[in-house]
Amino acid sequence: MLNQQTLDELKTALIKERDLLTKELETIAAPDPNLPGDWDIKHSEWGENQITSKEELETGESVNESDEDMKNKALSDRLELRLKEVNNALKRMDGGNYGTCEICQKEIPLERLKANPAASTDIEHAEKNGI
Repeated sequence: MLNQQTLDELKTALIKERDLLTKELETIAAPDPNLPGDWDIKHSEWGENQITSKEELETGESVNESDEDMKNKALSDRLELRLKEVNNALKRMDGGNYGTCEICQKEIPLERLKANPAASTDIEHAEKNGI
């Protein structure tokens, strides 16, 4: 069981990472008002106020995207995924089940949580599931 001081330190690290991820995302994307937690990339050629949703990029419904837009989409996808992991960890903290492996329900070792405060599984299950 994690003590309160350790939980506070890990929560501080998660909040700091969440804020950094959000700032990074804001440079290339804007929050989708219709889909909480989703971000739409800004078009480099059209100016910052022109955005395209992921659905438009994936279906090809938008105007030809530049190489920079495609790189931004890939980066945005990675940042969004990590942001979701961080937000889910913060929710687990608030719910009182932080630090427990979602698969086997055993305690995640402190060393793993310090290395990755957003970890939702122990290392064994992370390796088996490609997490």
